[in-house]
Order: sequence, then C-alpha cells, then structure tokens
Amino acid sequence: MFTKPGEIVKYLKDKKYITTNMNGADFGCGSGYFSVLLAQSVLPSGTIYAIDILEDELKSAQEFANNLGVKNIRFLRQDLEKNSGLANSQVDFVFISQVLYQSKEPQKIIKEAFRVIKNNGFLIVYEPQASNFLFSGQKVHSQEEIEKICTEIGFKILERKEYPGFYLLVFQK
Repeated sequence: MFTKPGEIVKYLKDKKYITTNMNGADFGCGSGYFSVLLAQSVLPSGTIYAIDILEDELKSAQEFANNLGVKNIRFLRQDLEKNSGLANSQVDFVFISQVLYQSKEPQKIIKEAFRVIKNNGFLIVYEPQASNFLFSGQKVHSQEEIEKICTEIGFKILERKEYPGFYLLVFQK
C-alpha cells in the first residue's frame, strides 16, 4: 500500500517519459523525495522545479536535496491553483504526486500544467485510489475523473497503470 518512489521514477525513465537533460516540474513537491529522484534522472544538464505552497515543506525538500548533493533543483513557493511561477511551455514534463486529491478544483492545477508543458511534453499523475485506507475520509478524485479533466483540457492519454492503492496516468500535450 506504500509508494515506492524509486520504482515509479525508474518505470518512467524506462518508458522514456523522463530522460537526461529534460527540464521538469514537481507540482506539490512536499518533502522533495520525488524531486530528488527526478533531478538525478535528468542529469547532466536538466533542471527540476520543485513547487509547493508550504514554506516548511520547501525548506525540508531543499535540506534533503542539499544533504544528498543534488544541485539541479530550483525551489519555488507557489499556489498551483493560481500560478506555478513557470513560463509558458517551459518544461518537458510535469509530475504530480498525491496533490490533486488535496484540491477542490484539480482542473486549475492541470490547466497550469498544460500551460507550462512544451508541445509533446508529458503530464504524469500519481494519485491515491478511493479504496486506499490511508486516504479514507478525504475527497479522492477517481482515475476516471482526473482522466476526463486532463483530456478536456487538451492532453492525450498515453498510459494507465495501477499500483497498490494508487493509479498512475501519463498524458502527452
């Protein structure tokens, strides 16, 4: 039932959704675990933009990255329902993990992802399933609901994959 970030990022690399020298964004980076793995995956010249609304989370993520010597992450404090702080078509991919369920209006975050992803770039969504007991009592957006929002915004679904208690969706702009 627990997420294995290394497994997920390896899968995304194997499928070539994430490759060396890409620039990407981790929307709602939290403590930065995925940010660090993504940053290591885009070396030698790629950059990851780790974005979160909470200052404490960003500080933890920055400390985590610094302790591991990971230097290709830029940390941004932003409300993703309003603006990510990134330019139009700036990144090759946006990674969103366990963030959309926290939003009453996930379409705003997905629209922001669409705005900042380059043409042919990827949106990667990793969210809890409603059956995941860790999220009981919380509004969890179903895979079908997130897929519908993404396709209505203009993304094309490439892949659906299930993990215990979670689902992974990959879209292309």
